[in-house]
Amino acid sequence: MCKIIFIGNYKGGVGKTTTTLNLAQYFSKKNHKVLTIDLDPQSSLSEIQVSNFLGMLLKDIPDSETLNYVYDLSIMKIKKYPNLDLQFSSSIIKRADNYNFIPSSLFYKDGKGLDSLAINMEESFEYLSILKSYIDTIKDNYNFILIDCPPSSNLITQSAFLLSDYFLIPTVLDEISTNGVIHYIHTVQNTYKKYCVEHDDAILAKHYFGNRPELIGVFYNLIRGQVNYDVASSNFEEALKNTGDVYIFPYNINNYIDIARSTEKGKVSKEKNDFAHFSELVLNRLDAMQEK
Repeated sequence: MCKIIFIGNYKGGVGKTTTTLNLAQYFSKKNHKVLTIDLDPQSSLSEIQVSNFLGMLLKDIPDSETLNYVYDLSIMKIKKYPNLDLQFSSSIIKRADNYNFIPSSLFYKDGKGLDSLAINMEESFEYLSILKSYIDTIKDNYNFILIDCPPSSNLITQSAFLLSDYFLIPTVLDEISTNGVIHYIHTVQNTYKKYCVEHDDAILAKHYFGNRPELIGVFYNLIRGQVNYDVASSNFEEALKNTGDVYIFPYNINNYIDIARSTEKGKVSKEKNDFAHFSELVLNRLDAMQEK
């Protein structure tokens, strides 16, 4: 069964894109079929993948092969042609190995990014269901779908919160980031509660979107040299106690800058403390969660 996981945090620069790419690379090398979806309007993940996997520039990818195209046509359908049967297939860029991806593009229609498209959406289930409706047609082909979420909470991001099975939060160790993690967890929970518990049509939303996504865990993606790790991690764990049972991975990414450079080249990091061990921990953690 396909597991849909979004990677997110409202703080920028914590390695959401780096995490998504390295997890996808590692999972695919372990013979899992993986699909990544880039929801960030900046399209950083897409630029890396298109450049390194296809040898192209993102601006040269046809509009019809982007997630923007799926959203643009779906929004148009909802507003003007509700009975039209839309089918999408060309948006998935397939590779010879187990790793496929759906790019977004800040070059779509000369600069109509996902954030611009989200402005045209209304707060209703028709719009919130666009991403899930699309994913439902393809998810049986994959073991994992990894969604790179932007540091924002527009309707496109909220739809990822609703449709996903799990989520993962990369962070850095400082007080501001700690508060941000707590806020992010609450936002995910409150988004689900808003539509699937308290909404007038909550019974329909709950049936359609399923259960609330489970937090796989939080991990420290960058340990700065000037940070007292023991004190910072202790404060972080203490602050999270009031949030519920939050799992913190017993593994830290210490050389984030080196890994980010490798990621820009579309490669799994070969550094001493890289994502390979962490990726295996994520797989083990998922197995443990399913056994409960």
